[in-house]
Amino acid sequence: MRILKYGYFGEDEAHRIFLVNYLEQLVEHLGKSKEVTFEFDTSFSYTFKARSKTDVDKLFAEATQKGFIDYQQDLFFVGRDLDTFQPNEFKGKITSMQSQLRDDFKEKTFLMIPVQCIEHWLWYMKIKIENPYATKNESLESKPNREAKTALYGNPKVSNEKSKPIVEAFSKVLDFEYLESRSESFNTFHSRVKQFVEN
Repeated sequence: MRILKYGYFGEDEAHRIFLVNYLEQLVEHLGKSKEVTFEFDTSFSYTFKARSKTDVDKLFAEATQKGFIDYQQDLFFVGRDLDTFQPNEFKGKITSMQSQLRDDFKEKTFLMIPVQCIEHWLWYMKIKIENPYATKNESLESKPNREAKTALYGNPKVSNEKSKPIVEAFSKVLDFEYLESRSESFNTFHSRVKQFVEN
């Protein structure tokens, strides 16, 4: 079995929790659980912390370089909410961030940038669980962040103590095909990671 050590640099705990659960389910989903396992580099990820998306934007290229060179990581994830619904801004943000990475790190660095916020991806899962037979394809990402957070947490402003178990619960039951069909930002992220794992 190949153990892939990964680094993470992102704006909050919700992204990290989602990522850990996503990777665990992905190898199961792809039938690769006997071939590949992901190991979260806690020593790196709890040393290099961002407090906001501004920190992520300023420091992610340096954090990525440190992860690969100083910590000998196999791959790296960057988590940041887009905080807007404009499709051109999503594509522009991906292009801008990729251009800041060293060429030899680009293929091993994965940008997790939910349109609006990570809670939108989780909101899709909440709807899927609560309405398993619904076929309506509604774009939640056009709805503001506070609406997504209220739908998940009951309030747009909650403590980590309240939000973390909810993020944990909804990110442990991911329906990859459903999310891919609903969210372009999830699909963009997932397609790259899936291709990496399959190869």
